[in-house]
Amino acid sequence: MEVEKMAKGYWINHVEEIIDMEAFGRYVAKWNALIERGEAKTIAMGPVAKTQIGAKEMQFAAVTEFETFEKAMSFKDHPDYVDALKELGEDETKVVKRTSCVISG
Repeated sequence: MEVEKMAKGYWINHVEEIIDMEAFGRYVAKWNALIERGEAKTIAMGPVAKTQIGAKEMQFAAVTEFETFEKAMSFKDHPDYVDALKELGEDETKVVKRTSCVISG
C-alpha cells in the first residue's frame, strides 16, 4: 500500500495486562513528557469499556497522532522514547502485555 507523503500517522495501542504498575507508571510519565513537548498528540486514551471482537480482554487502549506517517513509523527509535522504554526493563512482558501498531490516515 502506498502512503501519501503528508498523511498523518497513528499509533494504536492495546494493553492486555499491567503486571508491574510501578515500572509501567515510570514509562507512562516519560511518554507523557514527550506528548507535552509536542512530539505527538493523544487522540483517545482510557480503560476499554468492552472488547467487541477477540478472545483477549483488553484493559486499556490509546490512539496517538503524529504529524506524518513517517514520524509515526520511526518514533520508536526516537532517543527519548528509547529512554522511556528502558523503564520497562529488558523483558517488557514482565511489566506489561500489550500490542502496538502504526497506521496512516
